Amino acid sequence: MNVVHINTHPARLRPGEMAIHREHGWVEILERAGTLLRIRWIDRALVAPDALEPDEIDGEVLTVWEDWVGCDSLKAMPRPSIRGESVAQTPLDLAARRPPRGAPAT
Repeated sequence: MNVVHINTHPARLRPGEMAIHREHGWVEILERAGTLLRIRWIDRALVAPDALEPDEIDGEVLTVWEDWVGCDSLKAMPRPSIRGESVAQTPLDLAARRPPRGAPAT
């Protein structure tokens, strides 16, 4: 009898889906190659108060990481949806719409 991890099935952990990694937390699945998955996650670090501009209240530095991991290190998490249409957005999607620092907001 062969024992196969359920996450190796092609219908699970597909590119574009979100999952939870034991070490990195929430991750986005970018690519799949057999039992390996390329994932992306974001680390955040707070900016020291003395490094902030006078008109800034709070600050953080976001660092985007990507790596290949085995499918057994992830727990699949469905994206929230309304009537079958995804309403979830990744932090990178939200950051792409944010105006650069100093640029007037539209």
